[in-house]
Amino acid sequence: MDEVEYAVTPRGSDDEDRPAVDAQAPSSLLGVVSDLLTAGRGQPEGLGTRQLLGRLVQRGVDLVPGADWCSITVMRSQSLSTLATSHDEALQADEVQYALGSGPCVDAVARDHVFVTGRVHEDARWPEYGRRVHEEVGVSSVLSQRLTLLDGNEAVAALNVYSRSPDAFGALAMRDGLLLATQCSLLVAAHLAHDRAENLTRALGSNREIGVAVGILMARHRVTREEAFGMLRVVSQDTNRKIRDVASDVAATGTLRDRGRS
Repeated sequence: MDEVEYAVTPRGSDDEDRPAVDAQAPSSLLGVVSDLLTAGRGQPEGLGTRQLLGRLVQRGVDLVPGADWCSITVMRSQSLSTLATSHDEALQADEVQYALGSGPCVDAVARDHVFVTGRVHEDARWPEYGRRVHEEVGVSSVLSQRLTLLDGNEAVAALNVYSRSPDAFGALAMRDGLLLATQCSLLVAAHLAHDRAENLTRALGSNREIGVAVGILMARHRVTREEAFGMLRVVSQDTNRKIRDVASDVAATGTLRDRGRS
């Protein structure tokens, strides 16, 4: 990450008024994923990566000084969505950014920096977002940073940490936020890899069924491969169904039925 952008100078002398931060916080954060995975294995069906991410950001609220809510944003095909959140307020704060296309999270995803603001409602970088998120959700401080995912990943992600308190995130919060982001990166990468594998499996299954259906139609109607596929496409269009669903019917029944017609 090339830079850290501050909206205001982080706390100085008044940091001593804040509660003492556990000196074991870094090691605690580094062990969070291991603990969650161990707990997940003890459950009948284990925990999926998305559930683990939800638990991780919940733990992050306790471990990052000043944090009230946390979330993880993912951008795929220029579309932003929240993958995991500790509280409803974090989701609300995220969605204000998505609606406006502006905010520290949006900039963190686009520019790969760490963005910190201690009084978001006074921050000239995001005037509309700052006003709305402060009035609607009660956010004063935001810490957003892009997650480091595997090279070639089609998605981009960011960790968002929110606080109701002004000037909430000083040097210790920055340190622990970076450690939390490292842990989140591992699980987000695993989640995206799992999604890709599932999509590939579905695509292969669909292609197999389409191939079987085309073969059945070629044999039954004595047509070419292109003509058989054209028959599937026509029924798909007439019935407003996906070709793979039409093909699945053909593979199961051996006939091409236009269920959209009386």
